[in-house]
Amino acid sequence: MAVTRRIFVLLSACSPLFAADKKSPQGQVEDDTVSIAATVLSADQLRQATGTDFDNNYTVLDVRVTPKGTTPYVLTLDDFTLRSEASGEHSGPFLSAGQIAGDGALVLERSYGNRQNADSPRPLEGTKLQMKTDAKGDSALDALKKKMLVSKNITGPVSGLMFFPLSPKEKPKNLILSCKTPKGHLRMAFK
Repeated sequence: MAVTRRIFVLLSACSPLFAADKKSPQGQVEDDTVSIAATVLSADQLRQATGTDFDNNYTVLDVRVTPKGTTPYVLTLDDFTLRSEASGEHSGPFLSAGQIAGDGALVLERSYGNRQNADSPRPLEGTKLQMKTDAKGDSALDALKKKMLVSKNITGPVSGLMFFPLSPKEKPKNLILSCKTPKGHLRMAFK
């Protein structure tokens, strides 16, 4: 029994080392005007950043935007779209923290049917939109206001969270982040 206990203690001590090896899916793209890097956050990472996982309702990216050159870059969240190549779903990000947390936040629930085969997208069967009316999300709202990426003119690197109303059950390898820039369109895959 003492040997079993030692093995358990040894494995318990090593488990954080194995967990640290797992990297979050990341991607990076750039053109002459801007460099964009993004990481898909897990529910645990989102909870660490904001204090909640928002009931696992969103796909959340930690995005870093770095302008190139000497002229200010106009960072506009409307220029971003996240698309799932598996389901065909796509959406722009939420533009303000109030859309996600606090009184009046919208909660989107989608239901899906079964795939015809492994290569076909899941058919969307229904969408339900609800308005959150409790004041429970106030601490989350404060955290989001500090953590979310916002539209503005930038001259140096900025980073923040982007929330998309896509199912977080989408596999990151199937996600494509698109961004319009003054030079064209950038497309980022996650690995």
